[in-house]
Amino acid sequence: MNQETEDIQGQSEERRQPEPAGVEGVAPAPGPENNVNELNEQLDAKQKELEEALQRYLRLAADFDNFRRRTRQELEDVRKTAAERLIGELLPVLDNFERALASARTAFPENVVTGIDMIHRQLWHVLEQSGAQLMGAAGQPFDPARHEAFEQVEADDLPEGTVIEEVQKGYLLNGKVLRPALVRVAKRPSLDDFAEV
Repeated sequence: MNQETEDIQGQSEERRQPEPAGVEGVAPAPGPENNVNELNEQLDAKQKELEEALQRYLRLAADFDNFRRRTRQELEDVRKTAAERLIGELLPVLDNFERALASARTAFPENVVTGIDMIHRQLWHVLEQSGAQLMGAAGQPFDPARHEAFEQVEADDLPEGTVIEEVQKGYLLNGKVLRPALVRVAKRPSLDDFAEV
């Protein structure tokens, strides 16, 4: 071998051999301490991501539960409002039905009246199953939340403010006043009436 070839081979071997530690421009060799620190940082970052994802999931789950509850409540409100409206519209029909039934008792044969009465009871049964209740008012103290005064009538045998008679029946729907009863209310006789006697 000649001198030139030996110089070239020597240079390539020098390139292959690492420079000793601490020499400028060369990074220290990765050791186990560097790997552990790097892995701990990665683990901390992943745990933080996991915690954020869990918090997002919990918020979304709570929002969905609230949405489902709100939707269920709105649907129930719509159902109640629709039932209230329908029953409210049927009450005048029921009133007319009862008046017609009272007239039929004097004008038609018993079998016709019995048939009409059965239809009336069937209609009332459907309304009751929907939550409608008849509100009895006669003999009770006047309550402006449940009664509407049609007129005041002088009565010495009843306390003042007592409902004497129903002019139109009142109804409740699920315990709430659907239509107040139209009533005549007792009042004390005036002093002028006693002066004439």
